[in-house]
Amino acid sequence: MAVGLFWNDRVSFEKHEWAKRFFFLGNNTGNLVFIRALKDIFHPVMIPLWDVTSDTFRDRADITHYITTELIWLTPNQTYPHVWTMLKRIGDKPLVPISVGVQSMARNVDITLHPDTVKLLRTMAERAVLGVRGEYTAAVLEKNGIVNFRIIGCPSLYQGMNEKFRVEKKPFDPKMRACCNFRTFYGTLSDPERQFLTFCANRDLGFVEQNAFPLTLENCCGDEYQFRYLQDWLKRQMHVFFHIEDWLAWVRQYDFSLGSRFHGNVIAITSGIPALTMVVDSRMDEMTRLFRLPTLPMEDFRLEKPLEYYYDLADYTDFNKAYPERMRVFRDFLQRNGLAEAAGG
Repeated sequence: MAVGLFWNDRVSFEKHEWAKRFFFLGNNTGNLVFIRALKDIFHPVMIPLWDVTSDTFRDRADITHYITTELIWLTPNQTYPHVWTMLKRIGDKPLVPISVGVQSMARNVDITLHPDTVKLLRTMAERAVLGVRGEYTAAVLEKNGIVNFRIIGCPSLYQGMNEKFRVEKKPFDPKMRACCNFRTFYGTLSDPERQFLTFCANRDLGFVEQNAFPLTLENCCGDEYQFRYLQDWLKRQMHVFFHIEDWLAWVRQYDFSLGSRFHGNVIAITSGIPALTMVVDSRMDEMTRLFRLPTLPMEDFRLEKPLEYYYDLADYTDFNKAYPERMRVFRDFLQRNGLAEAAGG
């Protein structure tokens, strides 16, 4: 059997300007991390999103199932006509959505999804078991009469498909190297967020950026000194990756990762490097809760604390205990969708 994955994979990033490179990755290079996992798990036939109306895969009889990640950011009033197009193009074969997720800062279970989106999800659920991001999204779907799903989180954390995977922390060493990440530089940053960035700049930590928004004076509340200080640090230490191999090579130089990017930390975690995640939205909250990942509310971050304090907070005891069960549920999800064979049994 073969599995088709809708994703714009055949892109030579070097030929395109900066903004276009981000566009091809859904304006977030973190998408590279979960696409890497899906490739390793399913060894799929990659089907460019912009080819969904063409005949490029019409006669691929060996493709028995299709996968999409296009429903990871459900918001009120949003529709997904391109996913309807996928369904029409693949005929009666199942289209399995991975990590369906509702986006809401307030975690409101009564959030209203567009009727067309509800219809789309119900239609997909007639052919496949939906892969849902977390308990909040599951509750919203149930409110809308959609019940054929399994809560699986994000496939990026199933990299390697190893039930015995663990994150083993070494004792803290002052010589340890740490890297960091941060949410989108957008709007006025909170005081704890500015403290976090200053903390990282003071230690000249390596920084990975995942989208095209630059730091601005507005982000720093008009504080020109802090703006220049952070800018100088970012010029030295900011890294952007459009190829997963380059990102992996970079992060593996470090002993600890901290910040408010889920995939920026997951790429460290799946490399055996402990990470501390600052949750900033419902998406991160769902997945860190599901996998029992160590977190810290950004509002609790304090500049005066030493790096060792944050390293100690990255306790993976609960994650290591929960991981075998998470893998069991994910394998069950694959089995129910007829995808176990593609994933190696």
